[in-house]
Amino acid sequence: MSVSLVSLILNDRAISRSRVGDLPGLPPAVAIVYPVEGGPFEVETVRTLGQRWLGRGRLCFVVDLSDHRRQAVLSKTPLTCKDGGHRFQATLDVGFRVHDPARVVTGNVRDALTVVYGHLTDRIRLCAAQFAITEAMAAQRRLNQELGAEIRLPEGITIYYCKVQMEPDAAAAEHIQELERARRQARLGVHTHEIVVGQARSDEHVEDIRADGRRRRQSAEREVLAGTRLDVESLIREHLARHPEDTAQAMELLARAKEAEQARGDLRDERHAEMVRYLVERGVVREVDLPGLRRGVLGPSAPGSGVAGVLERPGNPPARGALTDGGAGAGSVPASAPASAYAGEAGPDTGTGAVQWGGGPAVPPSSAPPSGLIPVYLVLDTSSAAAGCLTELGNALRSLQTLLANSPDVAGAIRLSVITYADGADVVLPLTEVTWRTGVPGLTALPGCRYGPVLRRLKDLLPLETERLKEQVPRVLRPVVLFLAVGQAEDDGQWPDVLAELRQHRYHPHIVACGIGADGARTAARLASLPELAVAAVDGAEVARSAVQFSVLVQRTLLHLGRSALAGRMELSLECPQGLTRVVDE
Repeated sequence: MSVSLVSLILNDRAISRSRVGDLPGLPPAVAIVYPVEGGPFEVETVRTLGQRWLGRGRLCFVVDLSDHRRQAVLSKTPLTCKDGGHRFQATLDVGFRVHDPARVVTGNVRDALTVVYGHLTDRIRLCAAQFAITEAMAAQRRLNQELGAEIRLPEGITIYYCKVQMEPDAAAAEHIQELERARRQARLGVHTHEIVVGQARSDEHVEDIRADGRRRRQSAEREVLAGTRLDVESLIREHLARHPEDTAQAMELLARAKEAEQARGDLRDERHAEMVRYLVERGVVREVDLPGLRRGVLGPSAPGSGVAGVLERPGNPPARGALTDGGAGAGSVPASAPASAYAGEAGPDTGTGAVQWGGGPAVPPSSAPPSGLIPVYLVLDTSSAAAGCLTELGNALRSLQTLLANSPDVAGAIRLSVITYADGADVVLPLTEVTWRTGVPGLTALPGCRYGPVLRRLKDLLPLETERLKEQVPRVLRPVVLFLAVGQAEDDGQWPDVLAELRQHRYHPHIVACGIGADGARTAARLASLPELAVAAVDGAEVARSAVQFSVLVQRTLLHLGRSALAGRMELSLECPQGLTRVVDE
C-alpha cells in the first residue's frame, strides 16, 4: 500500500501564538495546543481580547481539525482467506478527522494514515480469515456492517466513514475462473450425455420396430405358405415370380417335372389296371362294381376334391376380432373378440357402424383401397408429475417421425397432431402429414394437471379439421386419440362431463387411454372410449420406462392404422409391449 502522508500537526516545532497566521496552507479548522510544564497539554478555547494580547508570545502547536478522505488498495498486506492458501485484495475508501487535538500532540501523530490504516488492516485481516476465497462479497458485506459506525481511536482520531471493496487477488481470481470453467464443462458433459443416451434409445426403438416388422413379415409368409400347395410346379412358379430372369431354367425344370409326373401317372395307371384285371379274373369283383372300385381304390379325381381340393377350397373364416368397414358391427367390438380391433369412418352413425360421406355404402374388405385419411391426435401429459419422463416423450416424438418418414405410404394415410396439457392445453403440432421436414416440438413441464381443457380442445378441433380434410380427400376415417395420463386430474369432478359431450359429438373419436402414473388403470378405464382401449403400466414400473413402452405402443398402433387404411378399411389394434397391459386383462 503506497500512500502520501497526512500530517495533522502543522508545525514541526512549537511556535509563538502570534506566528500561527503565518503558517502556509493553514486550513480553516485548526486547534491551538499549548504545552504545559509538568501537566497535560492545554487546548485553546475562546479568549478575551486581553488574553489574546498577553498570550501572543506563548509557544503552541497547531492541529488540523479538517475532514480527510483517502483511498488505498491493500495489495501487499496479506489478507489470507479461510483455507489459508489464497488471499483477498481490499480497496479502502476512508474518511477521518481529529476529535482530541491534545492527544494528537501528546502522541506526536505526524502521519494520520499510519494510525488509521493500521487499525483498519488488523480488522480486515481478522474478518477475511473467516471466509472462503469464493465468498468475497459476503466478506465485504460483513466488513461494511462492522465499519459503518464511527470509530474513535485512542490516538485522538475519529474514522467517520469507511467502505471496503473485497475481491480475490490475481492468483485467486485465476483459481476461481478455473473452477467455474470446470463446472461449466461438467454441466456440458451432462447435457452431452443426455443427448447421446437419447439418440441411443431412439436408435434402439427404431431397431425394435424394424425387428417387429421382420417378424410380422415372416409370420405373414408362413401363413401364406400354410395355405399354398407345395408341389414341384407351385414351387417353380413361385421362384419364377420372384426371379423372372431365370425363366429359361424354370421352364426347363417345369417341363422335366411334368414329364416325371406323367411317367409316375402312367406307372400308377398300369399298376391299377393290373390290380383290377387280377380282381376280375379271380371273381373278387364284378364289372358292375368297377365304378365304385375306381372311386374307392383309385381315389377321387374331380377338381376341388380330395386333399388338394380341401387345400384349394376358399371360404376360410376371417380372424376373430378384426372387423372391417364392410363387416357387420364395424366400428364396434364383438364380445368374443380377443383383441382390440375397430373400424368406421368419421361422420354420423347409420346403425351399421360403417359410415361413408356422400351417401355411399360402406366399403367391403374386397373393394379397392379408398383414398382416405385417418386423423390421429397424440395427447401428452406435460404436468409436473410427468417431469421425470419428458426426455423419453421427446425421444418418442423423434422416433415416431423417423418411423413415419421411413414409411411414406403409411404416413400418407395418417394426419398427426400433438397436443400437450397441464393446467391448460396447447397444440404443439397442428394436424399434418409427417415427413423428414416436420419440426418435432419440444416439451416443457408446467404446473397443474387438468383433463377438461384438453378434452374441450379436442371437441373444438375435431369438427373443424375433419371438415377441412373432407374437402381434400373423398374419404376420412373416424379420428383416433392416443391419450397419455401421468398426473392425477385436479378437475376430477368436471372433466367427465366434458368427456361425455365429446363421446356424443357427431365426430366422436376412438380414444385409446394409457395411464402410467398413480391410479393409472382407473384413469385409463374412465378415459377410454371402450374398455378394450384402456392400457396401464404394470405395478411398480418407473414412469420413464413406462413412457418408453408407450412410445412403442403408439408406433405399433400407427403402423397398423396406416396399413389398414391402405387396404381400404380401418382396424384399430393394440399390441401392448412388455411393461404395459390392457386394463380388461387385469
